[in-house]
Amino acid sequence: MAHPHPDPPGSRSALLICGGFLGLCVLAGGGTRQGLPVEAVLQLLALPLIVLAGARLSVRPMSRPQGLVVGWMLLVLAWNLAQWLPLPVSIWSAFGGRAELVAELRSAGVGIGWHALSLDPDATLRATLALLPPMAVGLLSLSLPRRQQVRLLQLILVLALASAVLGLAQLAGGPDSPLRWHAITNADSAVGPFANRNHLATLLVLSLPLAAAQMINAGARIMAGEQRPRRTAALTVGIVAGVLLLLALAMVRSRSGVVLAGLAALAAAVMLWRRHEDSDERPRRGVKRWLAIAGIGGLILAVQFGFWGLLQRFDADPMDDLRWTITRNTLAAADHFGPFGVGAGGFVAAYESVEPATDRQSVMINRAHNDWAEWWLEGGWPLALLLAGGLLLLLWRTAVAWVQRGDAAVWQRAAAIGLWLILLHSLSDYPLRTTAIACVAAVLLVHLSQNHRP
Repeated sequence: MAHPHPDPPGSRSALLICGGFLGLCVLAGGGTRQGLPVEAVLQLLALPLIVLAGARLSVRPMSRPQGLVVGWMLLVLAWNLAQWLPLPVSIWSAFGGRAELVAELRSAGVGIGWHALSLDPDATLRATLALLPPMAVGLLSLSLPRRQQVRLLQLILVLALASAVLGLAQLAGGPDSPLRWHAITNADSAVGPFANRNHLATLLVLSLPLAAAQMINAGARIMAGEQRPRRTAALTVGIVAGVLLLLALAMVRSRSGVVLAGLAALAAAVMLWRRHEDSDERPRRGVKRWLAIAGIGGLILAVQFGFWGLLQRFDADPMDDLRWTITRNTLAAADHFGPFGVGAGGFVAAYESVEPATDRQSVMINRAHNDWAEWWLEGGWPLALLLAGGLLLLLWRTAVAWVQRGDAAVWQRAAAIGLWLILLHSLSDYPLRTTAIACVAAVLLVHLSQNHRP
């Protein structure tokens, strides 16, 4: 009988610290505005965690994919910092859209000296500080062995379920429920710990493949004859999680969440089909039954409690949505301000300066509602190249996870699916602008970079 590998020294304490901070970020980091006091607290708490992670990683060799992930994160941070560094006006005015600003300031009698590449240096500094919590969670989880990284994935599933239950309680309490702890929010919908219902939908959707992984691995072991109470408990948790997540998604009434849930369900089916059983097909056939039970149960509850609300949401023509106009204007602003962007966090200043009068609304536009367009406006070609490199890294690790075998590969596939779902949702929203989803994404990315060793 093989004995499990002992945990490295200090890894259990690191797991508790990382898990506790991740939970705090999910529950408190769902806001969408810069400068919130709770965000500042999370950023301060992230600093000692980064130091701890650095100390642990200094004595633990990293694999090549892990080194690439760390390098990519540091390059993104470096580009943000570079946008904040001051430049002489002769150089600054040479960048796109700046010369006319200099002319307007001088005509108004305002002198201008050195200026950061960013149009809004304060916003760029806040955007840079916002990277600290996901970096802390990512680096600290990177220092953990694979088994403990799986515990973090299971924690994400638990946090998603807790968020779903909170969302249902918010619906029961009505628009004035004290359980809604963001001042600006979707008062008629379930939002969980978030300000925006679409971001709760993101957390629920990315957790669906995690629930599927839980069911697949636990169910396969049970059907193969490993009858242990903890396996039965793990299978039960996976089934209940899948049902509750589908029900909660219907109650959230997010159109993009429904579409992404369908993609997540298809991906879960592919996960099951790709699970290699070298000697016996019984485990796969048995798990199919459990997945079918979870799927059918979740659909019945979703139709029963959330179908009418979904129909009302889909009555509106998606093309009439303001987000398409905002995206078009954002891309026009990116063309106006040139290849180096306007600086992280500089969207509002840049957008207002080019927004056509015919498109102006009674509400302030503070996001592009298409993060890919907003990244292009704020970061220009340097960030675009970094994002392209990140996508290639993600494609590579996804392909590696899909050709591997065993329980570890199933969890890595679930992490890959979750990341792709977040990036797809970013085409019509901005989930990664929240500390909560950014930290979850960091855990998924780090686990996907893990080699198949304990």
